[in-house]
Amino acid sequence: MIKAVFFDIDGTLVSFRQKFLSDQLLADLPALRERGIRIFISTGRALQDLENTGMLRGAEFDGYVSINGQFCCDRDGTAYRDRPIDLDDMRGAYQVLLDHPEISALLQGNGESRLTQINDRVREVYEFLHTKPYPVCPLEWMLEGRVYQFVPLVTSGEESMFLDVMPGCTHTRWHPKGVDIVPRDGGKGVGVRMTMERYGFAREEIMAFGDGENDMSMMAQAGLSVAMGNGEDQVKAMADYITDTVEHDGISKALRHFGLLT
Repeated sequence: MIKAVFFDIDGTLVSFRQKFLSDQLLADLPALRERGIRIFISTGRALQDLENTGMLRGAEFDGYVSINGQFCCDRDGTAYRDRPIDLDDMRGAYQVLLDHPEISALLQGNGESRLTQINDRVREVYEFLHTKPYPVCPLEWMLEGRVYQFVPLVTSGEESMFLDVMPGCTHTRWHPKGVDIVPRDGGKGVGVRMTMERYGFAREEIMAFGDGENDMSMMAQAGLSVAMGNGEDQVKAMADYITDTVEHDGISKALRHFGLLT
């Protein structure tokens, strides 16, 4: 019996084209809660992204696995995981940015995020994310604040210059010109597992929806994993079920296919 469902946002709950939660999901999500099924966000975004964009249209969730599992909290904001990147790794990234001033990076914190600069690549990526670019900060900000996720806007051929100097970190790619770097002991799977422990859920009581590489560790924790029809091939290959695309109400169709809603 499914007692909790975890949802990725971009490409899963929200389309990169439609930008906001659909009317169908706006009705289905509270219907799940009315049936006693808890619902959780599991996203690479920080909580301030959700507020700034309004993409979830006021939908209420029982908890949040945010910044790819680095900050997790209950619906009232009570944190049960709070894991920034170690300062030694950030020093390595800082030096690379000093040596390559043409590269921009997003520094994701809990409560505030900053960009190191705004250039054409930033504009391209943020148009894809349908999110307003964050303010620019001096590079030294990354050594003073608590950075939970470091996001250099680089191609796969450029990412090694950062990964080589951040040995305490791991990474997942979400865009041809963007890679998420988080502590090696992190990721969505860790956040979901800690949520399960906090609420007392067993693996077979968990359902998870995702579309991208960073969703795979989350889906591996779930007794029932669902890949979106628009998802990456590797995500579909590991999923228990492949539903329709986000634009064609894939989540709503899967919820009814498995009898969670009628």
